[in-house]
Amino acid sequence: MVAEPARAADDYTPYSDNLDFHLADLLYRKVQMAAGDIDTLMQIWAANLKHPEADPPFSDHVDLYNRIDATDLDHILWQSFEVCLDLPIPLGDTRPWKTQKYTVYFRDPRLILGSQLANPDIKDEMDSAPKQVFAADGSREYEDFMSGNWTWKQATEIARDPMTHGAVYVAAFLGSDKTTVSVATGQNDYYPLYLPYGLVHDVRRAHRNAVSLIGFLASDREYESNTDFRTFRGGCGSSSCRNL
Repeated sequence: MVAEPARAADDYTPYSDNLDFHLADLLYRKVQMAAGDIDTLMQIWAANLKHPEADPPFSDHVDLYNRIDATDLDHILWQSFEVCLDLPIPLGDTRPWKTQKYTVYFRDPRLILGSQLANPDIKDEMDSAPKQVFAADGSREYEDFMSGNWTWKQATEIARDPMTHGAVYVAAFLGSDKTTVSVATGQNDYYPLYLPYGLVHDVRRAHRNAVSLIGFLASDREYESNTDFRTFRGGCGSSSCRNL
């Protein structure tokens, strides 16, 4: 496989420059500005430009969203699928979430994990094998995931098979932020889903791709406190959730 050339430090494609990139990040992720407010902001921006041929960073919210969708994230594309409840609905139960379709956005976890492992920035902060750390008095110290007993047992099991000699045991985890975010239209709420892996010493390295965003789980604020809805949201892929 031929490696693709590294992106230049000043290449912010599909944005014009780093200012446009940071503006998009501010409007979409940090303040989660509504679509109509983005349109108004760009109109005010355009009206105050001195040069008649100058344009605001984005023509409207559609232009902003299209630019975000075109952003290259490790060449791993975003995908989506729709789900709905796949269990019998009791007579008289009219709660909308039980018949509503929900969209789930995701990136291939296997490809994301491969990209994380190939990141040269953190190669010196990773353990390629489980370890046992001892204090001066001979007692065990548990510093991170790879110093734990469970990881040691998994690697020992792998080593029993001659076909896997030289393999590295990589534990991947899933985590979700409690804060919902808006995706694309701003009309629906989603929980971000993150993928970290256990080889890295320090989870604070997340800004260097030790933790990656791999998906957005469909949410519905009206039913956040409902146990059945939370089970449905977290159990997609099981018999309670049907892919459409």
